[in-house]
Amino acid sequence: MTVDPTPSASDGSTTTAVPAGPASGGPGESTESRSWVPTFLVIVATLIAILSATTTWVKVQALDTDQWVESSAKLLEDENVRDALAVYLVDQLYTGTDVAAEFESVLPDSLDGLAAPLAGALRGPAIDGVERVLDRPRLQQAWEEANRVAHQTFVAIVRGESIRNVSTDDGSITLDLGAAIVTVGEDLGLPQSALDKIPDDLGQVTIIQSADLADVQDAVSILDTLSWFLFLVVVVLYALAVYLAHGRRREMLRNVGVGLVIGGVLVMLLRSITVRWSIDTLVADPTNRPLGQAVGNVFTELLSDMATTAMFMGLIIIAFAALLGPHRWSVATRRWVRSIGDPRLVVTLGSIGLLIVLLWWSPGTVFERWITALTLFGMIVGAAFAFTYALETDEAPATDEELAAADGPI
Repeated sequence: MTVDPTPSASDGSTTTAVPAGPASGGPGESTESRSWVPTFLVIVATLIAILSATTTWVKVQALDTDQWVESSAKLLEDENVRDALAVYLVDQLYTGTDVAAEFESVLPDSLDGLAAPLAGALRGPAIDGVERVLDRPRLQQAWEEANRVAHQTFVAIVRGESIRNVSTDDGSITLDLGAAIVTVGEDLGLPQSALDKIPDDLGQVTIIQSADLADVQDAVSILDTLSWFLFLVVVVLYALAVYLAHGRRREMLRNVGVGLVIGGVLVMLLRSITVRWSIDTLVADPTNRPLGQAVGNVFTELLSDMATTAMFMGLIIIAFAALLGPHRWSVATRRWVRSIGDPRLVVTLGSIGLLIVLLWWSPGTVFERWITALTLFGMIVGAAFAFTYALETDEAPATDEELAAADGPI
């Protein structure tokens, strides 16, 4: 994109461009009547950016297996999730094995009546033991593997890919925690003979019914297109807004940055409202609200990362627009850069250094998607050309007194 820096006059003052044409009628009126178009484009692009972030989050969170497994693994770090999972696994273990019968088989005949009470009394300690077991790599690996297999099956089916031994006619996609239940039983010391009696279908958590898959497949097809198309529209509209803002491109570039910051804040707010609404709608038992909050926070973390990326890029754009302006610090910076050496060489090296820092830091999810990374790279290249042009055409004040007189808004 092209940026019009506002050069300072040699006496330190600034000049303001006045549109040519009469006060009313003629070409001047036509130019003035179109002055709202760039601002309108920035507003529209910001609104589309919010929609783009939402569709991208849905697609990546729902269809990226690595992202799903990573989020699932983070759930185990939350105490509420660990408590709920421990209760579920122990309940399933008690359902799949006759714990009372196992005690009865080892107790003397005179104490057979204690088998059932003993089995019930051990349920609580067993839950506490499972919570401790959840720290162990074996159970964490079983949890992650169950999520990975279920999600890979889900993604393949909703994309219309064929999977061996998987039918979508009368069945459903499930999360198989059978291996995790067996692992819990082993760690709690149940004999192998009891573990062998656990039914194969124990611990099956239904993710989606096959009757719903047709609607999901249609939604996935739409998301595959929207996720990159909307992002491209946002970039084009922002660039077009700056291009059309003749005589005030630096100001419009600043507005683009402000739009990204506002968009990021609104996405954060949307995330908070959505999580709260989902909990109020889906969680009937108040005691499960902390669990719902934990799940909502983990599975919307990607949305938060994208909002952070947008705000970061917006702040960088605002700072760059200010750097091209007549403000005292920006004029001093341009004078200092010229004093170092050849402006083109200095800007090129600075741009490479900035790119290296961003690659190392990787704020938000800026480099996790190729289209976002490519856009940021293009922004850095465009900024380098614009700043080089400003350095080569700017007549910055030569003295500190002139520099003080050049202070002004961005």
